[in-house]
Amino acid sequence: MRSELVKVMTVYASTVRIGDIVNIAGAESRVENMFALQGGGKLLILDMGEPFTLDPSIPLFAKRLSAIEITR
Repeated sequence: MRSELVKVMTVYASTVRIGDIVNIAGAESRVENMFALQGGGKLLILDMGEPFTLDPSIPLFAKRLSAIEITR
């Protein structure tokens, strides 16, 4: 049986994923798309269409769905 678990984690430009829900200035937004920038940063396109530039050394709190296997 499979289920989903929400993990709260710290992400950086190198670890953020499409679908993560990131907390920016106290507001949560889902990452809809992203593009690599020179120097290791990422341009995140958030669910309301607004862009956010993530510097490679800046951490963000994020929620990520993770599938788990339940065995009996």
